[in-house]
Amino acid sequence: MNPAPVVQDKPVNGADSTLADSVREQLIEKYATANQYDRALEQIEYLLKKNAVNPAWLYMKADALEKKGDTSAAIDNYKKAIESAGMFVDAEMKLANLLAETGNESALAICDALLKKPAGLRMRSDILLIKGIYYTRIQKPQQAIAIFDQIIKEDYSYLDAYIEKGLIYYDQKKYKEALKVFELTTTVKNSFAEGYYWMAKAQEKMEQKEESINNYKRTLALDQSFTEAREGLKRLGALKGKDIVNK
Repeated sequence: MNPAPVVQDKPVNGADSTLADSVREQLIEKYATANQYDRALEQIEYLLKKNAVNPAWLYMKADALEKKGDTSAAIDNYKKAIESAGMFVDAEMKLANLLAETGNESALAICDALLKKPAGLRMRSDILLIKGIYYTRIQKPQQAIAIFDQIIKEDYSYLDAYIEKGLIYYDQKKYKEALKVFELTTTVKNSFAEGYYWMAKAQEKMEQKEESINNYKRTLALDQSFTEAREGLKRLGALKGKDIVNK
């Protein structure tokens, strides 16, 4: 293993300060990409000592905390970034998504406000998806499905809406209905690995072994890093000999 990169924390001024900040931001990105979130956060804290209300740095902190799994702290820092910036659509989207995932009704207010902004027109499907996820998390599947259907009607190629809708049926053990929805994703995009994966999952639940195996294999053919598909083949006793794809 290569040693972690080191940045000297010495004071600099003027253009040198800007350069140092830029280098540190690149280092933070490298740490985050390597899932070294504590190290990334150490560097972000150094930057925030220089300017505690810099919205970009607060956003970086929130993002690292979110990826680390500290949802509460991530929410707090997204809020700080938004407050500091006045308007920060990316942070608002991330905040709304976290709130939706935790079943916090505040997500709806943020989404409704975003939909009224010019940027909201370009991100309408993303924003509506967050609202649908909120209703899913608070166990109101019909309201969630209505929103996912609205997204699909407005943007038929928005695959996440199909997946979220299919997952509602899947969680309700309505595997036949779920399969129909997942099949649509591969009609829209025949190279969509996740669609084939969820088709396989539904077919496995319905004891359609051969069909399930074929779709797990399709998933791996499209994305060899799809570990869950490999595990599905193992469960079905199909991961052996020539069936092993880049083990």
